[in-house]
Amino acid sequence: MKNILHPGDHIPRYQGCLLRIFALCLIITSISGSLSVMAEPGTVIDNEYPRTVIDDQHVQVTLLSAPQRIISLAPSDTEMLFALGIGDRIVGETDYCNYPPEAAQKEKIGGFSTVSLEKVLALNPDLVVAADGNSPETIDRIRSMGIPVYYVDAKSLSDVQKTLKNLGDLTGVSKQAEELNEKLTTTADAVHHEGEKMSYHPTVAHVIWNNPIYVSGSGTFQDELIHLAGGVNAFGDAEGHHIVSVEEFVTSNPDILMINTGSGMGSEGGDLGSYFRSEPRLANLKAVKENHIITVSTDIADRAGPRLWDMLEEIAPKIREMG
Repeated sequence: MKNILHPGDHIPRYQGCLLRIFALCLIITSISGSLSVMAEPGTVIDNEYPRTVIDDQHVQVTLLSAPQRIISLAPSDTEMLFALGIGDRIVGETDYCNYPPEAAQKEKIGGFSTVSLEKVLALNPDLVVAADGNSPETIDRIRSMGIPVYYVDAKSLSDVQKTLKNLGDLTGVSKQAEELNEKLTTTADAVHHEGEKMSYHPTVAHVIWNNPIYVSGSGTFQDELIHLAGGVNAFGDAEGHHIVSVEEFVTSNPDILMINTGSGMGSEGGDLGSYFRSEPRLANLKAVKENHIITVSTDIADRAGPRLWDMLEEIAPKIREMG
């Protein structure tokens, strides 16, 4: 049977439909391309390499292929890269990158603010992962040498998960990142569910240091962990990490102290528990008198990485028991 043509038709109807669909696809593709410049941080603009991801400084980081020589400028970045299963691609890291144990075998390129640009250049990286705390001048210099830099500034648990997704997309391990984030979400949801069952939600003070007393307030991932575990942040009325006086601490009188151990730079620090037990002005604190003191590793508690979820599972049953 011949195709039936109508006046003014130059092609069969079914072919015209196909062409209209094809034209629509071209329009959608064009619109998508124009919208990519307004993409939210972390959006993968291309499904295949080259691909672009926007970092926490809202800088577009474009890679022509999956990076094989990565330098990490922060312990938290190193932990995330290992958690994604690409620790073998790390060719350089800071002096303070001490987890996992395999990190000790990597070439050292200096500290947070003392990065050796000569060592970075000599290692010939195809990606540098930087973080809040690195010198802006150092990051600018690395970028000026034509080396892609992805900057991380994770302030919350969701920020950590977003970073894992972004790094997974950028390095070609999106599936691993998705699976890891699913596990982290499942862990947090399970702990939160148990925490919500508590009839009383104890006040918890997370103490980072004692001279002066430095605590975690609202808008921190430590605050999130306390909440998910069923507690209430004793100093959640102020934002971020901040200093409180001994008098303010006495007035707050938290039910539980969650205190850091270690310096956070891979070495042993002071015993904050001894400080609170021996300081006469704090002797009558409820948490001290009842020995409701939880110790957490600074290397875990103050790093924006996947081990925060391990810490959540560790502190949650203690908060429930002490509450």
